[in-house]
Amino acid sequence: MQQFNQPTLIKKAPQLLNQTIHRLFDDEAPTRQVQLLFPQPKSQRRLFLDRVIRDQWTVFFQLMPKTAEGYPVNVYGRAKQLSADRFLISSKNTVYVVTFDQIRYIANL
Repeated sequence: MQQFNQPTLIKKAPQLLNQTIHRLFDDEAPTRQVQLLFPQPKSQRRLFLDRVIRDQWTVFFQLMPKTAEGYPVNVYGRAKQLSADRFLISSKNTVYVVTFDQIRYIANL
């Protein structure tokens, strides 16, 4: 009976982990481009946001950053009002605290 020398997962784990970490922190890795949607009027966003909060819908948000270094974020989640102009948007594993002006688009998809 001939024995084959097959690499096991335990032997490959350090190499796979190194490759994965290298891809995550590689500066030349392509960045995720978010397509900017046409911004909704403030009155439409305000009315829809009030309904989303009241009825606890899970909806699509496009959020804009406050700084130029940031990038737009598309997220599906629920919203809660923190104060008159601040909102908490929570998805499965991420939470955003945003102002009303940072909400660019809302849709019930």
